Amino acid sequence: MNKKWVNWSGNQSATPKRIISPSSEDEIISLVGIGVANRWRIRPVGSSHSFSPICVTDGLLVPLDSFNQILHVDKELLQVTVGAGITLSKLNVELANLGLALPNLGDIDSQTLAGAISTGTHGTGSRYSSISAAVIGLRIVTGDGSIISTSKFQDPEILESARVSLGAFGVVTSITLQCVEAFFLEGVELTTALDAVLERFDDEDTKSDFVEFYWYPHTEIAELKINNRTLNPVSKKGGIVRFLNDEILRNTAFGCLNRYWKYFPKYAPGTFNRVLNVGERNIRIAPSYEIFCSKRRVKFVEMEYAVPREYLLEAFNKVRKITETLNRPLTFPIEVRSLGSDDIPLSPAFGRETGFIAVHVYKDADSSIFFSQVENLMREYNGRPHWGKVHNLSSEDLPNLYPEWDKFLRIRKRLDPDGHFSNNYLEKVLGY
Repeated sequence: MNKKWVNWSGNQSATPKRIISPSSEDEIISLVGIGVANRWRIRPVGSSHSFSPICVTDGLLVPLDSFNQILHVDKELLQVTVGAGITLSKLNVELANLGLALPNLGDIDSQTLAGAISTGTHGTGSRYSSISAAVIGLRIVTGDGSIISTSKFQDPEILESARVSLGAFGVVTSITLQCVEAFFLEGVELTTALDAVLERFDDEDTKSDFVEFYWYPHTEIAELKINNRTLNPVSKKGGIVRFLNDEILRNTAFGCLNRYWKYFPKYAPGTFNRVLNVGERNIRIAPSYEIFCSKRRVKFVEMEYAVPREYLLEAFNKVRKITETLNRPLTFPIEVRSLGSDDIPLSPAFGRETGFIAVHVYKDADSSIFFSQVENLMREYNGRPHWGKVHNLSSEDLPNLYPEWDKFLRIRKRLDPDGHFSNNYLEKVLGY
């Protein structure tokens, strides 16, 4: 009997012919041979944190759990080569022990590094870029079973596209990262009126390092998060307070409330208004990754779109209007972030200063109407979807959104001409 695979949130599942975890590149080469011989399509998988069907296959599913170690460190150049299957949470600690850090991170650290870069996972910061932008080298097992090493000195055109590859080029086995010296962040979290946040956001986004906000739907309350580099010492107190805030309130209590709201959703806005303390201000100094990342234990399904930065708040206000038309209130905050432009062909931030709007629903809630309305709105702004999150765009829509789309397809044709690493999702978005 074949083993079933289910992603983190439970909205995607598959029953592959085989799920095999290799422990070496030679084993991956052998698995590619098995897949080709049996005409099984092959999909690498990380921590299964994507909400899109990007990992789904009825063929061969290849977890990279064993590829989780640091392989080489160049302390002078601040460069590190690591196994592609290392989780961001483990990587962050390992880098800190070396006195290093990634320049930017998202707000979740459960993903594997390969999964994060392959889907364009990002944080916030108008002067910064996604995790993929830190990639300066890759090793990939390709469709004919060979291994390609790519860097800015060796096949740089492959590297350009492979930094956000959707897993369509092959199985990434190791990744070389350009790091920075470890740094501290002062994180400020301010719960206040949404209008005050909207009035302040652009200014803060210009002068601060990393800025984002969360709006609690059907209320006038938002949480503004401002993170700045600092040389000040780490906060000595607050461990218990942080545990109560992060684990008890944001996870345990929020999970209980969502289970309750599943049956009584109309009470969600009132609960937010009662429990959120407008005017509350929390400040903490810690190593960068501890400020960037938090644990998300309450499962949800997410859609996120990237729009030109100049239209970010305009698009957000239209999303607010959509929420007012829903028959069932939302129970998850809506997240708004910004990011600098990059030169990665399939990055949602390619060639333009970018704003991101992420909408979430509880794992068991019906997202179809809300997500459809948000997606239709994003089309008005030439919105680009996050590859690891829910969207319905296809190869008919996407080439118009990415100026170097054809370059990506040429590299894919070179590395996997017969589509051994494809699946239904990639056929839909890439065209084959």
